[in-house]
Amino acid sequence: MTENNPAGLRQNFLFAGLSEAQYADVLGAARLVSLEEEQHLFHQNDPARHFFLLQTGQIQLYRLSPQGEEKVIELIHPNQTFAEAVMFFKKNAYPVSAKAVIDSKVWLIDMAVFLQILHESTELCLFLLGIMSRRLHDAVQEIEQLSLHNATVRVIHLLLQSAPVGLPGCYRVEWQTPKQLLAARLSIRPETFSRILQQLSRRRLIAVSGKVVEVIDIEGLRQALKMPD
Repeated sequence: MTENNPAGLRQNFLFAGLSEAQYADVLGAARLVSLEEEQHLFHQNDPARHFFLLQTGQIQLYRLSPQGEEKVIELIHPNQTFAEAVMFFKKNAYPVSAKAVIDSKVWLIDMAVFLQILHESTELCLFLLGIMSRRLHDAVQEIEQLSLHNATVRVIHLLLQSAPVGLPGCYRVEWQTPKQLLAARLSIRPETFSRILQQLSRRRLIAVSGKVVEVIDIEGLRQALKMPD
């Protein structure tokens, strides 16, 4: 992926259905910005003029509780888009804040340009509506998982979802995200997160070394989903 021709942008679902002329219009109005660790991309209630695609690094989306605590909404990984739904909000403002977990590079996509393309193409609107409906369904399932499942099940789901595509056997997961952020994303305490990893390790389902987790019994993890804490 080069800075002048971001392959990840073209492959993303939002841009895969664009014609070459439409894509050229989007790319012509896009720009790449660099963020240092802990630097904000935007704050909650800032005017929304762009949505984004993460090229490298990691972005944390969060809201502040009434007590001033950060509540992690989502962790964004490379080649993911975010804030695209804000284009269709009546209130043209970001509902969350976004900051870099580590040094990151982010593409800024002009909402006005993209919306103009949508206004001119009913076919593209229907294509995106279908894809975003599936993404909404996935989000509802994740909310159900976080609200109804116990902490062990949430951690196992995280491990299984981290499996590389097309790799059915053992695999290694190296988390760049601090454990406290991963725990917050799963709505559990950091010490609970560590305890569960230790339990899974003692059961020889995984092996943990620092930030690296080796999944050594994927079928055992799937069976463990049916067991209580």
